[in-house]
Amino acid sequence: MKKNQKKKNSRFWFFVSIAVVAFFSLRFAANHVRGGNFNTSFVAEAHAEDVSVKSAAGPAASASSKIGSRQKLNTPLSARLISFFGIFVLVMISYAMSVDRKHINWRPVLWGIALQLIFGLIVLSDTVGVFFFTVVDSAVNILLSFSEEGAAFVFGKLAYGPGDIRGMQQGMFFFFSVLPTIVFFSSLMTILYHLGIMQAIVEQIAKVMKKTMKTSGSETLSAAANIFVGQTEAPLVIKPFIKNMTTSELHAVMTGGFATVAGGVMAAYVLFLKDYIPNIAGHLVTASIMSAPAALAISKIVYPQTEHSETAGDMKICVEKPDANVIEAGARGASEGMSLMLNVAAMLMAFVGLIAMANFGMEKFCDLTSRIVGRNPYKLVLDEAAVKNIKMGDTIILNNGIKNFEYSVKETRVKSVIIKERLSATYKGSNYTVLRGGKLLFRGAGIKGYKPLFFINLSIFFGIIFSPIAWAMGVPWREAIVVGRLLGEKLILTEFIAYINLAGILKTGYQTLSGNVIMLSQRSAVIASYALCGFANFASIGIQIGGIGGIAPNKRATLAKIGIRAMFAGAIAACMTGTVAGILM
Repeated sequence: MKKNQKKKNSRFWFFVSIAVVAFFSLRFAANHVRGGNFNTSFVAEAHAEDVSVKSAAGPAASASSKIGSRQKLNTPLSARLISFFGIFVLVMISYAMSVDRKHINWRPVLWGIALQLIFGLIVLSDTVGVFFFTVVDSAVNILLSFSEEGAAFVFGKLAYGPGDIRGMQQGMFFFFSVLPTIVFFSSLMTILYHLGIMQAIVEQIAKVMKKTMKTSGSETLSAAANIFVGQTEAPLVIKPFIKNMTTSELHAVMTGGFATVAGGVMAAYVLFLKDYIPNIAGHLVTASIMSAPAALAISKIVYPQTEHSETAGDMKICVEKPDANVIEAGARGASEGMSLMLNVAAMLMAFVGLIAMANFGMEKFCDLTSRIVGRNPYKLVLDEAAVKNIKMGDTIILNNGIKNFEYSVKETRVKSVIIKERLSATYKGSNYTVLRGGKLLFRGAGIKGYKPLFFINLSIFFGIIFSPIAWAMGVPWREAIVVGRLLGEKLILTEFIAYINLAGILKTGYQTLSGNVIMLSQRSAVIASYALCGFANFASIGIQIGGIGGIAPNKRATLAKIGIRAMFAGAIAACMTGTVAGILM
């Protein structure tokens, strides 16, 4: 028996080595045959150096001029190697989190990574990729147009976004057009499950993962179902087996839910980014598929399988059909989608408000500390004669060598003025311009003012903490703080907020305290969109405990115990998908 096992292990490692060598050989050959060009659509390349030159025209103008254009992406080998190195970084982080390092079975880990690479190599190739992204993107856009028709029937002109001549050009587009896509896609997915179409697709994907990774039938089916449905719907596919699942299997089910997103909310993310990352629908679908094997791989490192599973062999999908016909299925899906839509709206209102409150407190602490050491960031000092000519409401324009800053005067004193906006740079005897009612009042020199001694808010904090992870995925270091901020927002707040902010950054850039505007490069923008594609956030822990615990009440305590660890595992799995995208792009 031991000899046979050794033969099987050696054969396994031999085939893994062949697969790895073949992968990089094919990739190297493909790059050199086509001259190193990767023809696909990305957001335009724009760096901070370019923005500093074009700042006079405004950050939005320099970014939007190229957005949506087709460019050849010539990624150097060194950048791809950093992304490849990122896989090992993420695996080592998972290894450090493991509850039982001695019993880690490396087969599902290696095959999970291999399946990601193989699928990515196929989908992101020049031949298959063009067809895949064109078809997926066209299909999703057509479905979104159907959703738009339904929203317009109910909400009229409010359903059309800014810039659409059919709309009212009002700011309520998000609620009346973006969120209704959740209702439409929820209804559509319920119908597809009622007809058995999704079960057939899920079963085929699960067979591939089960055959290669040797994970149990129940956890594999759940991971495959997570590609298309949410973190509480996917466990329904394996509902009869959850009550007898091992802790490792439950951890895998939860990790799969955290590492992927549902079809309904994915459509909303497409609406956020379609104007900035062409073919974003294809990228997000690819990310969700690739994250399924990654979730199983990371889960089996963090929580290895040490108990016997009752579904260690193959198993069939067994989904209850509570609906009498397609019409009832569509109606139930719409009702569930409406609940999800309102839940998302409420969650965003609450979290955006909480972010504002946290930022306010952190920023005021910075201001208070600066005042204590004599660096009031709201104070500009100039000569007494100049102050006499300045009134409340006037505008003082200063230049820090990169761009102009406008500060509105709140009150005047003997030799200083108090401004409404916090200073973004330190000025020592600088030139300045004073405007009143938009017209030049006078110009002067010798103005002094200090930016805060230090400055911190949630965005900056997240950027500092998560920028090493962003760099390991293949994001250039000077852009890593931007992507790191988004990774932190996804984990602490929700991926919804992170995607909204990603769209804003792609539109206007990320402004640093010194006035620099960082625009994400083509490659960084797509890597970020892959890494953010997952439900891994603290709010989702409660959702999963409630959803899965409702199916199997006897497992509720176990779910609560492993919830935080599973959430981090799901976040790592999504980041691993980002590293694979970085290797192949």
